Amino acid sequence: MNLASFVLPETGALAETGEPARPYVLLDSQGAVAVPVMTFFAELRACARPAATIRPYGMDLLR
Repeated sequence: MNLASFVLPETGALAETGEPARPYVLLDSQGAVAVPVMTFFAELRACARPAATIRPYGMDLLR
């Protein structure tokens, strides 16, 4: 198998909101907010995790 030509389809997106309480939202392949992920992000914010921590988590979840 030639992995150099392998293309992983993109589904979903991580969008920056500009809101301090909800700096990022994870969108599913239909463009809707992924509610379970938003619950996880809200828990991170409640633990005083900065937006700079939430973004990598969101990027990892997209993978």
